[in-house]
Amino acid sequence: MKKFDKNISVKTLIISLALFIFASSSFSDVGYVGEDDKIELDVNRIYTQPAKFPRKALRLAKDGYVLIEFDIDTDGSVIDPYVVESEPAGLFERAAMKSIRKWLYEPPVYEGVSVKVNDVQVKLTFKVQ
Repeated sequence: MKKFDKNISVKTLIISLALFIFASSSFSDVGYVGEDDKIELDVNRIYTQPAKFPRKALRLAKDGYVLIEFDIDTDGSVIDPYVVESEPAGLFERAAMKSIRKWLYEPPVYEGVSVKVNDVQVKLTFKVQ
C-alpha cells in the first residue's frame, strides 16, 4: 500500500509541476486596419489553444514569456505569426507559436466590411506551478 501511495504522490507532483499559467492581458486584443494601419480595432478571441509547457523548461523550473505579433485574416484565423521578444530566449518560442497558430478570432469587421487586421501583439506567460 505504501508503494501505491508513493506513486500517486510522484504523479501528483509531476502533474502539478507541469501546470502553468497561460496568460495574456485579455481575450480581446488590438490590431490595426486601414491605409497605413492607422485605425485601431479590437478583435475578440473565440478559441485559444493552450500552449504546452516545454519539458526542458519544466526540468529547469524556468518561467518566461513570449511576445508574438501576427495578423488576423477576414475569416478570423491567425496568419504570419512571429516572435517579437522572449525571455529566456530559445525556451518557449516553439510552444507559443504552435499554440497561437490554432487560435481563432471573431471575423473582424470595420464599418460593415470584413477586413484583415494587422500587427496584433499578444504576450504569453509561462509559469511553473
